Amino acid sequence: MNFIKKKTESTYILNILVKTNSRQQKVCNEGEFLLISLKSKPENNKANKELIRLIQKKLKISSDQIYFISGLKNRHKTIQIKFKDNTNLEEINKNLLT
Repeated sequence: MNFIKKKTESTYILNILVKTNSRQQKVCNEGEFLLISLKSKPENNKANKELIRLIQKKLKISSDQIYFISGLKNRHKTIQIKFKDNTNLEEINKNLLT
């Protein structure tokens, strides 16, 4: 579970590796990063939008709570998630991987 780090009480940092142009969406824990397979191609920001929608759906948050810190045009992405209330690491991990 090294892919997620707590920054503040309600803010977390995710290290993600994105695999685009996959047959199905899939989320796997790969230790240092979260491997996310997306159906979209990395063209015209489609994969980034699909990534935001997937995280938004899994964590039940709005898209304005998700920020790209780095990796907008790269497979390796660092994303900051700011929750409105305090959330623990185990709950985030469980929601992302199910």
